[in-house]
Amino acid sequence: MLDLFVEIEGLIALVVALLTVISTFGGIYLRRKWVDNSRQKDLEQVSYKNGEVIKVLKSLLFDFGADRAYVFEFHNGDYFLSGMPIRKFTCTYEVVSDGVSAECHNPGEYRISNYNEYISSIIHERDYLVECVEEMDTDALLKSLLTKKGVKSLYNVPIRTYSGKTVGFIGLDFVKSKKVLNDKEINTLRSAAKLVTGYIAQ
Repeated sequence: MLDLFVEIEGLIALVVALLTVISTFGGIYLRRKWVDNSRQKDLEQVSYKNGEVIKVLKSLLFDFGADRAYVFEFHNGDYFLSGMPIRKFTCTYEVVSDGVSAECHNPGEYRISNYNEYISSIIHERDYLVECVEEMDTDALLKSLLTKKGVKSLYNVPIRTYSGKTVGFIGLDFVKSKKVLNDKEINTLRSAAKLVTGYIAQ
């Protein structure tokens, strides 16, 4: 009789061990599958948002007859030895017209400290509008950069979150010829910035 109880206890222990193994590996499998599905959904969502931003830029490029339309976003790229962040602004989206070079990789990101006047204007919720780059009499470093890019006219407006934080800017470059935008056109660019906010600042 005692042997029978021992055998039953051993059998129960074996079943419990098997159930533990099955539940453990089953849990690992289900978790991995959930993580994979979650990553896939995140990737699909990012891809969708990227596509929507590109649509906005293509529309601006066509409607305004611009040569480049782009989005720059602010970020902390790295840290100095002092521990202070190296604040930068990076081109995250760009579309160009036929025959015009893309500049997002050249180099694609810039130190805010080197273009303080320019970026300060945008951060303080002001548009940065340059009808003629050749006639710029301030911010020599920015003028040099724009000239190297072949920019003749420049229109940038800030991208702000709904809480009022400036996270970047949307812009148009005119390379083939100068362009003067009227108030209605600039308001359209501001509206585009608000639209982009919904995709990059959520």
